[in-house]
Amino acid sequence: MPHARYAPAAPSTMVGLSEGEKHFIRGGIAQDLRTDGRRRLQFRAISVETGVILQANGSARVRLGATEVIATVKAELGKPSILHPDKGKVSIFVDCSPTAAPMVEVPKNFLLSSLLHCKDAYSVVKVGQVCWDLYIDGLVVSSDGNLLDALAAAIKVALSDTGIPKVNVSLSATTDEEPEVDVSDEEFLQFDTSSVPVIVTLMKVGKHYIVDAASEEESQMSSAVSVSVNRHGQICGLIKRGGAGLDPTVIFDMISVAKHVSQQFISVLDSEILAAEAAR
Repeated sequence: MPHARYAPAAPSTMVGLSEGEKHFIRGGIAQDLRTDGRRRLQFRAISVETGVILQANGSARVRLGATEVIATVKAELGKPSILHPDKGKVSIFVDCSPTAAPMVEVPKNFLLSSLLHCKDAYSVVKVGQVCWDLYIDGLVVSSDGNLLDALAAAIKVALSDTGIPKVNVSLSATTDEEPEVDVSDEEFLQFDTSSVPVIVTLMKVGKHYIVDAASEEESQMSSAVSVSVNRHGQICGLIKRGGAGLDPTVIFDMISVAKHVSQQFISVLDSEILAAEAAR
């Protein structure tokens, strides 16, 4: 499994909490009643919009509580590499809008790439020397915690909204010549995103762990584990962050919980995608 770390960011993105506020947050989590009324393993309300950027092949806006992100997918014809002749290139870039909270730490691009296994899941090759290269851009519009999970959800939704033009390729008699490519303006192929995972991040606060942490809760975490899981319950990637170590038995328990919670999250996300498509 991919393994990487990035520094915890929440403490630098918000006004410092008093000792009383910290105690209130930690006490509520210990009693399974968080400050916003949720239980430890409950996500905030999620809303989805598709087709928000008309110039892209696919796009989506996802709101997870007060965290809002946009993902776009741009497809360009390219040539497969010698090492991977049957795959196209997938690149993920993440940026932060000036309207987001100051000093927001945006998840590194390689984290999303490693957790989502993009090159295995999304590459589309048409014929031999011709493939589709995908450029996925994520934009943080506003941040109130759990950016990694929100960005992964937005990418999954944007890919479900992506239409790839149908391509006819005529290979020349000599292999040295470039093939002739005819890109359709009328016929499009939709991505099959059934194997695209979601990311579930569990943060350990005191003796307990929570999902979908808000910024105030993130500031109290000692460590976190992010697990990417597909709809079949298969683990696609895992990362740990935070300075505190975790016992292996705790990590295995967190993975088990993430697998369970991910299926509920995928079901909600599927319903939101269908509602978003029906609303267009």
